[in-house]
Parts: sequence; structure tokens; C-alpha cells
Amino acid sequence: MGEEDRGNSNFVSVPKYQTEPADNCGERRQLDSKGKRDGIFNRKTGGGLGMVKEVAAKVQHPRRSCIKEPSQHDGEAAVMPRAAGEQPGLYSMAHSKTTMLQGLLLFSLLHPILSHDGVFLEKGQALSLLKRPRRANKGFLEEMIKGNLERECLEETCNYEEAFEALESTVDTDAFWAKYQVCQGIKMPRTTLDACLEGNCAVNLGQNYRGTINYTKSGIECQVWTSKYPHIPKFNASNYPDLTENYCRNPDNNSEGPWCYTRDPTVEREECPIPVCGQERTTVKFTPRVTPSTTAQPCESEKGMLYTGTLSVTVSGATCLPWASEKAKAVLQGKTINPEVKLQENYCRNPDADDEGVWCVIDEPPYFEYCDLHYCDSSLEDENEQLEEISGRTVFQEFKTFFDEKTFGEGEADCGTRPLFEKKQITDQSEKELLDSYMGGRVVHGNDAEVGSSPWQVMLYKKSPQELLCGASLISNSWVLTAAHCLLYPPWEKNLTTNDILVRIGKHFRAKYEKNKEKIVLLDKIIIHPKYNWKENMDRDIALLHLKRPVIFSDYIHPVCLPTKELVQRLMLAGFKGRVTGWGNLKETWATTPENLPTVLQQLNLPIVDQNTCKASTRVKVTDNMFCAGYSPEDSKRGDACEGDSGGPFVMKNPDDNRWYQVGIVSWGEGCDRDGKYGFYTHVFRLKKWMRKTIEKQG
Repeated sequence: MGEEDRGNSNFVSVPKYQTEPADNCGERRQLDSKGKRDGIFNRKTGGGLGMVKEVAAKVQHPRRSCIKEPSQHDGEAAVMPRAAGEQPGLYSMAHSKTTMLQGLLLFSLLHPILSHDGVFLEKGQALSLLKRPRRANKGFLEEMIKGNLERECLEETCNYEEAFEALESTVDTDAFWAKYQVCQGIKMPRTTLDACLEGNCAVNLGQNYRGTINYTKSGIECQVWTSKYPHIPKFNASNYPDLTENYCRNPDNNSEGPWCYTRDPTVEREECPIPVCGQERTTVKFTPRVTPSTTAQPCESEKGMLYTGTLSVTVSGATCLPWASEKAKAVLQGKTINPEVKLQENYCRNPDADDEGVWCVIDEPPYFEYCDLHYCDSSLEDENEQLEEISGRTVFQEFKTFFDEKTFGEGEADCGTRPLFEKKQITDQSEKELLDSYMGGRVVHGNDAEVGSSPWQVMLYKKSPQELLCGASLISNSWVLTAAHCLLYPPWEKNLTTNDILVRIGKHFRAKYEKNKEKIVLLDKIIIHPKYNWKENMDRDIALLHLKRPVIFSDYIHPVCLPTKELVQRLMLAGFKGRVTGWGNLKETWATTPENLPTVLQQLNLPIVDQNTCKASTRVKVTDNMFCAGYSPEDSKRGDACEGDSGGPFVMKNPDDNRWYQVGIVSWGEGCDRDGKYGFYTHVFRLKKWMRKTIEKQG
């Protein structure tokens, strides 16, 4: 249809004659509607107002009361008036009769139409004037049907406006038009054209592809387009609406076809094997990577305490010093050594039952390092340890300090008791939810935290550009705990030093400086776990930060406790809830804009999830150094940590000693609050002995 009359008006402009009064019959006036175009004639085969004018112009319309005066230019064909009794000439008589008969015949044919009261004819009447070809597979007047995609764009070529007329939606039209431009311009069978438009196969560079393939040519799973882990996308759904989930697409017209960012931190992006429309091949050949078998390597039990091998090199490649050396004796001094572990030569051993496994002494600070062995999974349940039960009630040990105050700093003895709550015997608004569960990022769907309810919460702030970097937690007046990936993550080109970061403690509001409440402190040491595995699965995602000067405790600044084995065995169970806090995004989004960020610290209570469920929810290798938490799709509640919450604490409250313990560090996740996906956290207790050993040597 013409552009001006896509409203499908009920009338079409057709010229129509009117007879004039006898005193004004010298000229014949033709009335029409100027500027109107025919709304029903096929735009491809012609027609329209010009055709109607041409037909009507050929009609010699009879006049009722006009008598034309003779003229020298009329010639013999003129109808001349005669005096009474005068006989006409034979030729003029015959010609006059013929002309009159033709006029009467045409008048009788056109009268039902031309006698209509209005200037415009109805569509059905206008169509009766025209003869135009119809498609063989369509019915009469098919152009009058409201926009139809099959008719407009598949049987014939259409433009964007015609597609919009059929789809009546800008979003749907844009999606269709992107594929149509690719598919329509190629000569192909109708079946191939349909497949191309459906988008489950690729044509040319595959810009039409809208399928659900989410793995690359080497078999790597695709990263979710809205996620920044493990890679920061240069293309995102904000600018390219077709980038959904983790499905392969071609937003940059890549010459090898659709691609995706991968879940492998060492491979940023790779093409996907997409079926080619109408052909028995894919855009790129599918050749899965050969992964080495892990079954061939035996695991070491008891965290290597029984290891008697000859490995004498650390994970970083450093050569171990002999156990009999003076430096080794200094490192071992004061440690509880298991006499059954034989310290031979310079071989890696685990004489102090370190949960991280075998280690040895080296020349450089911190003068020890772990060795690379494959350990068997271990449970925290100890069959030889039974909690003492008296009269049906479990008796728990009193809180004991774990660290050396000389190197750890102050605060451990009084940790986890908030000045504005526990010390005033006040509970916050949601801690009952945690305690009830025991009886039975970026926090998405969280609530505003109360002032002073998380006095151990720390904000890591980047100096340049000035922005929120990560969350963290205060564990003493000298040490802060966070995630390793907040400081070191090569896929993001991140390798921060003490000069890049400010530590802000005692904060509640995200963006403004809180005078008389918050303290801003510098760092002098960053210690990342030596076995932190950013390349594969974020295993041991933990780092210690040493403050340049000790911070002074207040109502808003107070350390959290680190977990004991007894607390972990008793509280870190599936369904028991912990609390996550942070200033991260309020929803999964690409843009970090004010509307996506909270004004104040957010908190959210989340249930711990069974470890088998955690492993089944992802293709990433889950280790004992991780746990996951969150709600299942069947739960009525929602929530998760999100972008910006990384490094923050996952805490639980022990109802027996009324203290708060940090059992996890916000580590990684696949999106934020996505169905069937959970947030993963570094298991703090599993790495607690590494922390103590490191702090003793560095503090």
C-alpha cells in the first residue's frame, strides 16, 4: 500500500462528473480529491489514482440541459441545432446517433457508481473499474486484508514500514528486519528462506542466527552476555538486544560467523559451530579440546600428612630448603609438629597438619610455600570427634583466640559482638530469620542494613578512577580479608598494588564521606593465596590486606570472628541461613548507573545449599574450598550477591556465644539471582590455617 494511506481508509478517490445548470454549461467541471492516493491498488503492479483518472477521462458523459453552440472548429462531428422542419444531413445524423448511443451505454454502466452522493467511491466500487492481476494462491481483494507478513514480505519484497504494518511492534519489527535484510537479499529456495528467517541456522556471516547453541568450536561453554566473569564484554545486551543468555551471536559481523565470550578465563572469545542453512555443514568445524584424564592421578588423603614422596619444588617453582637448615628450624620453631611425619632431605611434607597440605621452607618471605599435590576431597566431620552431650543438651566450648596478637593485632578476643547491638543486648531487624533457620554482587532483592549492623564491613576503593572496587571485612585492627580476584585477575587486566587502593571502614552510605564515622586507611601489604586458581575455577579466592596503621574501634568499626571447626560442623548445614552485605548492583545489569546502585549498605539472608546441588548447578569445578548459597527456583524468596559485592563477608551468628562469624567470602556466580544458579563463596575455615601461618610470618 501507499505510505500515506496505511490506515486502510474505506474510500478511494475517483473522479466523478456532475451536470451543470443550463446557464453554465459552456464548460464541464471535473471534481476529484487532489492529493489522494488509491489505498487498495497493488504497489508492485501499478494502479492508484492516475489509473482511475485515465479511465474516467475516456468517458463521454451525457449532459441533461446543456446545448452546445455551433463553432467553426466543431466540424462535421458537431451536433448542430436545427430549425423546425429542417432535415439533417445523412452523415451528421448517423454520427450523432452513434455518439448518443455510446454515451447512453456508458452512462447506464457507470450510473450506479457515479450517482453516489459523495465525491469518493467505496473500495468495492472503485475496484470494479479496474482489472489487475491477482496472486494465484490468494483470494479476491487480498490487498484489503490487514498487514500480513506472509503476503507482504515472503511472497514479495517488502520495506521496513510494510513489515511494521504486519507486526505492529517496533521490537518485533526490528528483530525481524535484522534477519530479513540478511535472508531476503539472497536467491534461495523458499524452504531455505524460511529456515533463515527462523534463525536456527546461519546464512553468510550468521547475522540472522537466533538459536540456542551456547558452546564454541572447541567445546568451551559460552559466558552469559550480561556477565563480566570471566571476561568483560565489549558487546552487551544494552546496545545489542539480541545478545540473550549465553547464546552464540555475531554482533560485530565477524568473518567466521557467530561467536561468544567463553567461560575459560584463558580464552576470551571463540567462534561457534552453527549449522548453515540449506547445507550439511557448520560455519566452523567442531573440534572439542582433549582434556587430560584426571582419573590417572591418585589423590593424597589426610591433606598429605601421610605423604612420603620426593617432591621438593613449590607451586611457584621455588626449590625447597633442607629441613635441617637454620632457616627451616626457625620456621618450625613454636609449631606443634607431628612426630610421625618424617622431615627428610628437602622433601615437601605436612608436619603441622596444615589444611592446605604439604609445604616446605624457601629462601624468600614468607619463607614457606605449598607444594602441588592432588588431594582427596575431605569432610569436616571427624568420626573420632564427638560433641559432648549431657542430659540431652550439647555443651560447647567457650570462645578461644586462634591468632597471635603480636602479629594479628587486637580485636579477636572481642570479635563478632557489635557495639550497637549485642553489647546493648539489641537484635537487628532480620537476625531472627537466621536463628529460626538454625532451629528448623551487589545484593539483589536485599534490604537496607541498619546503621552499625555490620561494623566489620569494609569498602575497597580504587584511587584512580575513584570508584567502588570490592567489599572486604575487618578481622582485627590490622588485617582485612577479601577475595583474591578483587586484586588479581588477568582477564580483566587487573593486578592492583597497595598504591592503587584506599580502605574505607565504618561506612554505611555508598557514595558520600561520613565524617566522624568512617576511617580511610592505607595498605602496606597485599598477600594473595599462592594456590589461587583464576585460570580454572577461582579456587582459594582469598587475600589478606595489612593496614599501614591500626584502625581504632568504634560503634561503627568492629572486627568479625573467624569460624571454628565446631561452629562450621554445627551451623554450615544446608538450609541454615547466613547474611551477605555489600554496596554492589541491585540487579543483574551491564551498566553501573545510579539507579542500579544502592544508596546505603544492603544486606540479605541466604540459605546454604547442599554441596551436591552446588556442583550440579554449574559446569565449573567446585572444590571443598567453596560453598554455595541462595534460593532454589521453587522458593518464594529471591536474592543473591551481585557485581560489586565481591570480597564481602558471608556471616552467621552463633546463638550460643552471641557472636558473628565470617564463614565465607563473596567469590563468583553465573549472573545474579538467576533460576537454578547460586552464589559461590570461599570457605574461610578451610583456609584459616593458611591465614595464621601467613600472618605469623608477615605480621
